[in-house]
Amino acid sequence: MKAYKITIFIFAVMLCLIAIAAVFPEEGITAGEVTLTFPTLHDMSQQEQEAVEPELTPEQLLALRAQEMRQQQEDGFLTFFRENEAAIHFPQSDSNYKYLDPLFAALDGADTTLVRIVHYGDSQIEEDRISNILRRRLQEHFGGQGVGIVPLYQSVQSQTFGQSCSYEPTRYSVYWLSSFRRTGSRRYGPMGQLSVISAPISVNILPRTKVTGYYSAHYFNTVTLLTAPNSQIAANVKSEKRTIVSDGSNLQFTEFNMPDSSTTLNVSLSGNGDIYGIMMTGKTGVNVDNMPMRGCSGTIFSGIDPQQLKAYFQYTNTRLVIMQFGGNSMPYLKTQKAIDNYAATIGEQVRYMQRQAPEAQILFIGPSDMTTRIQGKMQTYTWLEDVDNALMEAVTEAGGAYWSLFKAMGGRGAMGQWVRSGLAGSDYIHFTRKGANEVGEMLNNALMTYYDYYKWREREYAPMNEAYPEVMALTVDSIKAQK
Repeated sequence: MKAYKITIFIFAVMLCLIAIAAVFPEEGITAGEVTLTFPTLHDMSQQEQEAVEPELTPEQLLALRAQEMRQQQEDGFLTFFRENEAAIHFPQSDSNYKYLDPLFAALDGADTTLVRIVHYGDSQIEEDRISNILRRRLQEHFGGQGVGIVPLYQSVQSQTFGQSCSYEPTRYSVYWLSSFRRTGSRRYGPMGQLSVISAPISVNILPRTKVTGYYSAHYFNTVTLLTAPNSQIAANVKSEKRTIVSDGSNLQFTEFNMPDSSTTLNVSLSGNGDIYGIMMTGKTGVNVDNMPMRGCSGTIFSGIDPQQLKAYFQYTNTRLVIMQFGGNSMPYLKTQKAIDNYAATIGEQVRYMQRQAPEAQILFIGPSDMTTRIQGKMQTYTWLEDVDNALMEAVTEAGGAYWSLFKAMGGRGAMGQWVRSGLAGSDYIHFTRKGANEVGEMLNNALMTYYDYYKWREREYAPMNEAYPEVMALTVDSIKAQK
C-alpha cells in the first residue's frame, strides 16, 4: 500500500473516532445490564495533556539539570584528587575530602578572630623556610599580621626576622642538640625548647627585608611572652613595663599592645625564670608558626607536657598542626620491620597531638626525595618510597592527613633535577631557599585546591538546597552532619 494511502487511512480513523466522541452520549448507552461509554473530546484532550506534562515543575527540572551539571563538576574535582600524585591523603580513605572543612571554615572567619597554623619540622624548615611562603600566601588571602612565635634566642637566624641577645642563655630542648640540655621534666613548651634567664637580658628583633622584602609578617600589634609558672620576671617591652606574676598555669601568657605599624621589637627581661618564646601577631587574621627541630625524626612530641601543648593550642586558636619529618630517619631504615616500627611510632605521635589539639586538623608531610651514592651513582634511597607509603598508611589510620612531598616533587630520582635547577643543595638532601619557596608554594596550592572545593560545595549546594530541598541529595548541613 502506498504511504499516502496509509496516512489517509489513519486520518480517517481519527476523524471517525472524533465523530463518535462528538455524538456519543456522555452518560453512555445502556443495553440491559451493560452500559457502553466512549471518551468525550474533553477527556481525550486532557489525556493528551497529561501524557506530555512532566511530573516536576519547570523550576524543579532546571534544578535537577543544575544538579547533574554540578555532579559532573564534582566528579571532575574527585578525579583530579585521585589522579594527582601530589594530592593530600585523608583519614580512612582518599574519598574523605571534607577532613579540612573545619580549617577552611575557621579561615573564612579570620576577619574577626585570630587563626593559628603550627608548622613543626626538621632542618628543612629552618630559617622559616617553607613556612614563610605558606604564611605569606594565607595572609594575602585571609588577612593577618606577624610571624607568630620565635624563641628567645635563635642560633639559626630566620630569613623573616633577625634576632640578637645581649648574651646566650642556657637552653633546653626535647630534641637533642649539642647546644641544648635536658630539663629532667616534660615542660619544654610548645616549641619543644626553652631558655633560662638568671640575669638581665636584652633581645632585639628586626625584619630582614633584604631577604624577603616587607610584607604582612613584618608588622604586628601584639607581643606575648610565654613563661613557666614558677618564673619571677620583670619585662620591659617597648617601654611598657610589666611584672609577670605566676597565675599557677602550666603555661603563662603575658600580652603587650603595640602600635599597628610596629616592625621592630626590643624586650628587656630581668629576674629568674623559663622563657618558652615570644609571639608577634595581629588581632585577627592568620598566623603560621615556624617551629624547626634540627636532627629530629618527629618521635618526640609525647615528651612535651600535654597541658602546655593544650594551653598553647587553645590560647592561639590553632586549627592546623603540620608535622614535617622523616628525612633524618631515612638513612637508618633499611628493613621492612624498621620501617613499620618507625611508621607506627609516628602514628602514635599523631594521636598524641590530636588529643592536645582537638580543634585542629593534623597534616603530616613525609620526607622529600633524598639521594645517596649507590654503585657509584647518586640514586634515591632504596627504601624511601616504602617509608613514604608506610607513613601515609600510619598517619591516615591514626586520623590525620598526609601529603607526600616525595611524590609532589617528582618521585624517585627527582632530587637530581632539583639540584641541577638550583632548588636543592649539593648534599642532595636539603632545599635551597629557592627550592624551599617552591615547596611552600606547592603546599599552599595543595591546601587551596581543597579550599576551592570546599567553597564550591558551600556556594553551589546551599542556595539550591534552600530552594529545592527535595531534589538535592548533598547539602552543606548534611556535609557537616557526616563529620
